Amino acid sequence: MGALCPCFSTSDPESMGMEALEDQREGPYPVRLHKKRRSANLKIGHHDNYDIVSGSFPGSACCNTVLEQTRAYFEVTVLKEGVFCIGVANKKFKEFDAFLTNATDKTIKNREVKDKSRNSWGYMCSEAKKDDVIGCSYDLNDVKSVLRFYKNGKRIRSAEVVGVTGDVTAAISVSGDCELKINWGGEPQQHRPAKFEPVVASMSVI
Repeated sequence: MGALCPCFSTSDPESMGMEALEDQREGPYPVRLHKKRRSANLKIGHHDNYDIVSGSFPGSACCNTVLEQTRAYFEVTVLKEGVFCIGVANKKFKEFDAFLTNATDKTIKNREVKDKSRNSWGYMCSEAKKDDVIGCSYDLNDVKSVLRFYKNGKRIRSAEVVGVTGDVTAAISVSGDCELKINWGGEPQQHRPAKFEPVVASMSVI
């Protein structure tokens, strides 16, 4: 697991478990959408334990922390239906007025990244209904990283991406008046897979 934000006690994180660390947290959850790495097309609201993002025109935003954990997970709840994409982006991603690269893009063949010049990877969702929960996990536990997606807790195997490289952050794209609530881990996550943790603040700057 990556380095934790100083707002967590790190005396013995392995034995305490993530739930205990969450209980010791003071103040707002430190993980949120980045103040600068975002599109001006988006409306973003920061709350103590979650973010709200919406937009009529295409736009993307990145999280404020690098995913350094062995297994990280975040999820979004649909507040208003529309088109959106969740996934990850690296430091070179600059196309904030566009969507993340969809997992079914031609540069991703048989689930594995073929075009190493790509700077984002995500799951495009246009049919989710209000209150649906779409999750994203990033697994560094194997030889190659694996990006997985879930709908209401059910794994979407056709959208998995293998071989994402470099330092990445969680990222979101929205359009069509879509509105999402992003739960990085400040609130109990409804569908977090076993052995995964909420996104925690890293010491790395992006």
